[in-house]
Amino acid sequence: MRIRELKIRNFRKIEHLIVAFPKGLSVIVGENNTGKTTIIDALRLMLMPGRDLDALRITEDDFRDGTDFAPIEISCVFCDTTDIEEAHCQECLVDIGEGKFEIRINARVEFNKDTRRANVKMWGGETEGGSLPSNFYDRLATIYLQPLRDPESGLRPGRSSQISRLVNSLTQKEQRGEFEEIVKKANDEIRVLKPVEGARNEINEQMLKIAGNELSQQTDLVFTDPNFQRIIAGLQPLIAGLPFTLNGLGYNNLIFTAATLGTLRKSPQFAFRCILIEEPEAHLHPQLQLLLLSHLKQETESENDPVQIITSSHSPILASQAPVDSIVAVHETKSKISSISISALKLADDEKDARRLKKKLERFLDATRAELFFARRVLMVEGIAEALLMPVLARLAGGSLKESAVTVVNADGINFNAFLPLFGPGKLAIPVAILTDGDAKAVGAEASATAKGLKAQETSIANLDVEYGAITFEHELARSPRMLELMLDAFESLHPVIGKALRTTTASAATADEKADVFLKQFKDTDVSKGSFAQELSLLLEGSTLKAEDVPEYIRKSLEFLGAIPSGGSVGA
Repeated sequence: MRIRELKIRNFRKIEHLIVAFPKGLSVIVGENNTGKTTIIDALRLMLMPGRDLDALRITEDDFRDGTDFAPIEISCVFCDTTDIEEAHCQECLVDIGEGKFEIRINARVEFNKDTRRANVKMWGGETEGGSLPSNFYDRLATIYLQPLRDPESGLRPGRSSQISRLVNSLTQKEQRGEFEEIVKKANDEIRVLKPVEGARNEINEQMLKIAGNELSQQTDLVFTDPNFQRIIAGLQPLIAGLPFTLNGLGYNNLIFTAATLGTLRKSPQFAFRCILIEEPEAHLHPQLQLLLLSHLKQETESENDPVQIITSSHSPILASQAPVDSIVAVHETKSKISSISISALKLADDEKDARRLKKKLERFLDATRAELFFARRVLMVEGIAEALLMPVLARLAGGSLKESAVTVVNADGINFNAFLPLFGPGKLAIPVAILTDGDAKAVGAEASATAKGLKAQETSIANLDVEYGAITFEHELARSPRMLELMLDAFESLHPVIGKALRTTTASAATADEKADVFLKQFKDTDVSKGSFAQELSLLLEGSTLKAEDVPEYIRKSLEFLGAIPSGGSVGA
């Protein structure tokens, strides 16, 4: 069985949140302080019994601020259950129709103001008042890997080491005697060695002098206690013949994670096996992050021993390379925490179209574009030129993309439709603006069907603003006389001869629109690298005295929508 859904109420910053988990791997992404850790901790409370060292201990700080300690309420739904699992958890069953059932467990945490303690009540099923089966947690195996973890502590010899747990899960009862027999033989052979014998005699002689005949006891020296649990507690990894303590944190993190996964994989006695990992990218360089992600995905897809893996991450690399259906995006808008699960999104009415859009989204979702999952505001643009120039244009318009927490996403052409299904009611509610080209034949002519189609989506996506220039981005910039002068300088620095001639040609044009037409034609005919040109122009704009009125109006409207520049004021004020 696996977790399908988690509901949270009044837990820390979360007022009410429903999280849908896909089958297999889940990667929870979002900016800092949006509730990713709270989701993981809610799962710890529900999945790990109180006797587990990693189980969550609720304190008064966990109750939602401003609610006068309103009860924390959490419920967890398991699906894909077998008849045997349902028989063991009859008290927890919920009828979902057509003879099918799911398992639901619930928790309410109330705060006692007199004792300053939190009291947890748990029950199964839909009706409060019941109880969980006494052996419910005996059928669940959940391991938690905390953020900024110290993998050395988990690998260090001891009964709770992950190596010890893995060996224990792989050892049959009848095999334990083999371990003990080997250690007994080693003890017998070591015991008769002259240095050991001499040390033992010396200790006993000293003890006899100290305690006398009546109180002294005989001391023996052994290699280790010949007890199975103590034997495996002494195991530790050697890497390339060296102790693990000489390894870097990153590699030890991989070993620790591998041992943890191995322990769960080799524990078929549990009906549910899960690993909760905060920041799996900890201490790993990008290539190892991708290798670990690939392995985590494979572990969840095993037919014989599937393990549900739920991770939270701040890494755009992992967000971009994870299977798109594994992404669970968490965000905060107007102090309200929300989440979307990509696997649960209806991207299109037609199933074939939905699959095509999802594949397109996965193809375009590289590390840069995956930053939209960590953003508070998103500005989507057509290409590299807009992406490079928008920060300085925002500054000239009187604002700052960084200070306004605006993330610029390059859609690489007009692939906006690959990303738009992520936004709207019940999805990502953060403000998103699109800057695109109108691609009209002339200023004042009708814009392209593509531009008008994007604009029409504002009616169904309330948090969307679409703005487009008359023809192209470069043409719109060139319509501004003071901006055109700097654009000519940038062009001439890349193409001195053609640039000098272009300056003369544009000067002879009568109107601003005609000058922009001349510039755009030469820009296209010369096949200028848009990225190189944007870099040159950006440097010139940084040192310029241009004002807000020099920035094209459609760009200012987009920045106003995102809150990156003041709205409602007069241009240049």
